[in-house]
Amino acid sequence: MSFREIIRLAIEALTANKLRSGLTMLGLIIGVAAVVLLVSIGEGARKFITKEFEGMGTNLIMVQPGKTDKKQRIGPPMGGSKEKLTLQDVTAIERQARNIDAVTGVTMGSASIKYEGAVSNVSVLGSNAEFIRIFTLKLSEGEFFGNEADTQGRRVVVLGVDIAKNLFADTSGIGKLVKINGSEFRVIGVTAKAGNSLGFNFDEIAFIPTQASLKLFNEDKLLGLRAKAKSKASVEDAVNEVKEILKARHNGEEDFTVLTQDSMLETMNTILGMLTYMLGAIAMISMLVGGIGIMNIMLVSVTERTREIGIRRAVGARQKDVLRQFLAEALALSLVGGLIGLLGSVALTYLISFATGKFDMRAPYWILLPAFGISSATGILFGVWPARKAAKIETIEALRFE
Repeated sequence: MSFREIIRLAIEALTANKLRSGLTMLGLIIGVAAVVLLVSIGEGARKFITKEFEGMGTNLIMVQPGKTDKKQRIGPPMGGSKEKLTLQDVTAIERQARNIDAVTGVTMGSASIKYEGAVSNVSVLGSNAEFIRIFTLKLSEGEFFGNEADTQGRRVVVLGVDIAKNLFADTSGIGKLVKINGSEFRVIGVTAKAGNSLGFNFDEIAFIPTQASLKLFNEDKLLGLRAKAKSKASVEDAVNEVKEILKARHNGEEDFTVLTQDSMLETMNTILGMLTYMLGAIAMISMLVGGIGIMNIMLVSVTERTREIGIRRAVGARQKDVLRQFLAEALALSLVGGLIGLLGSVALTYLISFATGKFDMRAPYWILLPAFGISSATGILFGVWPARKAAKIETIEALRFE
């Protein structure tokens, strides 16, 4: 039989039992869709994390107290080290590092902010004037405190927009006095709406000078240092400078960990990449179930059509013709099921991306061909045994079959 004849007979056989063919394809439709959707979720998460990192600023460098194991690229837990980083370390980096554009020490604590009858329980972040440059923080009104306010320990505060709204409703809070853990601070600025970024909601953080923060929380050490290299090309040189300056100040010991924005992003991408492949592998189980469904239905079909096979053999069909016909039917089921699953899942990823706005989980192009190829291979692989069984049926026995 010609290739065209084999395809025609396969289509006729499948359309003769539309419901059964549709239910058989359903397993592969779900399998292909699961592969594409789960991989798209993993890729979407990677894009989202990358965008969040880039939205925080560029050429960022983080210094945390305590030396982490080389295998742990994320660094030690914030605030979980006995080693100290101090304001003197910040000053030394400001004066000596040629490749650093801006640097600040940071502290963090929880506090209650009161204004008349309104109260907000928030996080209070201590920093110097460079914080707004390092993290590209924008203000909706007022101004950020300068270096003079930090060195003199002035009690001034820049409120997150949500805090300001809770305390002052629709009126301006600039110039008003608020109490942070009982100490009076004058409001000099309010941040612009920023939202969540990697778990930090800048809209619900109050910013005060570092010196004032250390006094407020009775601390003598910093949570860490944050810096910005002058350019992307100079990040590595900036990191080396920071290490040398701090080691010289810490008796030659590297009792701190320096992380860059790129290294953290690379680590996150590695983790999310492994997660994507794991999700894809899990989704392959659905494809396996679909293949077993094809094999099962094809075996039933061989039994039902035994007499038909005998007639075909009697009028001249060869074993390989019967083999090709049943393989063509299995392949047709997998191709149509794979195509429906592919188109449906791609359309769904675009719809979800459009609906959510921020989470772009549009199906990556590199998964489409492999998913469709695996679907096709599944049809052939699980169709071989039924096809061989059909081809080996003896003509006389097939004609006698009732």
